[in-house]
Amino acid sequence: MSTKGIDKRKFIIKSAYYFTTLICLGIFAWTLHRTYLHFNLSDALWGCLFIAITGCVAGATIFTIKIRRGLYKVGFHTIALQVLPICATIFMCNLNATSDEGYKPLTGKVNVYERHFKDLQIKQKEAAIRNGLPPFESQADIEARYKKLRMGRKLVQISTNSKYIVRDLDYSSPYVVPKVAELLEDIAELFQAKTNSKSKFMVTSVLRTEEDVAKLRKTNVNASVASCHCYGTTIDISYVRFGEDPVKPRGDYELRLALAQTLHELRKAGRCYVKIERKQYCYHITVR
Repeated sequence: MSTKGIDKRKFIIKSAYYFTTLICLGIFAWTLHRTYLHFNLSDALWGCLFIAITGCVAGATIFTIKIRRGLYKVGFHTIALQVLPICATIFMCNLNATSDEGYKPLTGKVNVYERHFKDLQIKQKEAAIRNGLPPFESQADIEARYKKLRMGRKLVQISTNSKYIVRDLDYSSPYVVPKVAELLEDIAELFQAKTNSKSKFMVTSVLRTEEDVAKLRKTNVNASVASCHCYGTTIDISYVRFGEDPVKPRGDYELRLALAQTLHELRKAGRCYVKIERKQYCYHITVR
């Protein structure tokens, strides 16, 4: 076989190897993205896992291209790239475990609780109409009516505090009926008690005006025209974004588990309806 033929064959083999590696890494990344919230692994551990996979691929690449350097060198190089992140992970996990002595992490599976969060829109809408206010046309309408409603204890404003976070709202306003404000306080207190920390959950959507709904539907066709959010009785709480306690950090999975347990207990007590919205990564909650 000619030198030209051998070079062409090597080029085809290397191209096939790189192409296969890219596809495998893409599938692996997609799998991690879909399963991230279902495993009790910290961000640091996920980072180290990615480094370990990268090290494995790098080692395989070196082995494929530069095998003449010696198999033992390639093996040592690959192992080093994987052992270092694993050791770093063990160190960080031990460091995190000793930072809060005596605390026992929550146990359980999130999906055990979330499978009950299927309260239909029609059920939540009935509760919203019963417990809420007539819909507002616009932000100007809220401002015009707010003072009178606040004096009559029919509408209150919520904001970020020591118990929960209200993010910057694009398509809603931070106003709720008092019953929701009380529910939020109870959710926050039970959530922090379960985590034994000052970690906070994040409220991502609150009161929507008719104008807000119209704007939202331009970017989200699934947004309901007759939204429960229009009555001041409904909030969305993210199950992927939390405010971490810097003194007593908790893993994202544990925070999600605590939040799911909290909502399950309050729902079971007849305090609220809950529906999980997977595309928006939030719990849709209406007070009862």
